[in-house]
Amino acid sequence: MKRRTFLLAGAAALGACARSPVIRPNPFEGGSASGNIRIAVENRNFNQATLESLGPVQRRIGIVGGLARREFTLPWPTDGDLRIRIDLLAGGRFTTNRVALKGGDTAYLTIENPVQRSLLRR
Repeated sequence: MKRRTFLLAGAAALGACARSPVIRPNPFEGGSASGNIRIAVENRNFNQATLESLGPVQRRIGIVGGLARREFTLPWPTDGDLRIRIDLLAGGRFTTNRVALKGGDTAYLTIENPVQRSLLRR
């Protein structure tokens, strides 16, 4: 009986030691642990829009259909200003206002009709 209790206690102690540690982000580090930003887009225009980021990271973000919503994730290695170039399929082209972002932030883009009324906000 004592041997069985000893074995059970030893197995429980070994199981507790084998558990992997919980890794938590350091709140005193400069940036976000993710290094990404999220862009939520609402296209209120009838035309399909192709989006391109302008700022520390310049690249094609993606396509949003007419009268549709989409979300994108973009690598964001440093703090900086984001602008988005909107290119409508059968329409014009427009570059949004600047928004200061850091890793982990979310930007909201509303594409209006006409496209010149579009707004990027944090």
